[in-house]
Amino acid sequence: MALIVPVLLLGLLASLSPSTLVVFLLLLETTRARVNAGTFLVGWVVSLTVVFVASYELGAFDPLHRGTAGTVVDAVEVALGLVLVALAVRQWRRRHRPHPGGGSKRWEGRLEGLGPWEAAVLGVLEQPWTLTAAAAVVVVQHQSARLVAAVAFVVFAVVSTAGVGSIYAYYALRPGEARTRLAELRARVVRAGPTLVAGVTALVGVVLVADGLSGRGGP
Repeated sequence: MALIVPVLLLGLLASLSPSTLVVFLLLLETTRARVNAGTFLVGWVVSLTVVFVASYELGAFDPLHRGTAGTVVDAVEVALGLVLVALAVRQWRRRHRPHPGGGSKRWEGRLEGLGPWEAAVLGVLEQPWTLTAAAAVVVVQHQSARLVAAVAFVVFAVVSTAGVGSIYAYYALRPGEARTRLAELRARVVRAGPTLVAGVTALVGVVLVADGLSGRGGP
């Protein structure tokens, strides 16, 4: 349970990223919407897998867990938590600022005529590498067995992909209805997203700091 909670929260934070949701929703308004959104998800999953596995293997490197070096993993997790708390405070202070209307329009111009390969690259770039690496660090910090680490990866992957994945499923099943509803959803994400993300980010940051201070990464 102590491992699953921070992994779930990190996945939730990744899933709620307003910038990612807006970009994905705009992809569904392009000429080749279904293909572009599908290849975006492929790029997203590939990026998520590579970053998580690389971060886990680096964090699990044996010398990092010998003697006082074992505190390195704890320190990294605490540092990540503090960064997230600082970002949450900044986001909260800016939550009532009007969102610049030109942001979505700029993205619309860039995404118009986008091909599948470009959409896949966009999925790689939009995947929140920092949160994925943080999830891997949490798993390492708990010194989990390979099987447990694999389960934690699956949990994080499913939760973090739930936002864009559920939108894609809805569009694929009901494309006509989705076009109107998703336009409304984009407006809501732009309006309420910053406040929601600020709250979740603060919660995740506090959990990571507490988890890191527990000292499980020690010898």
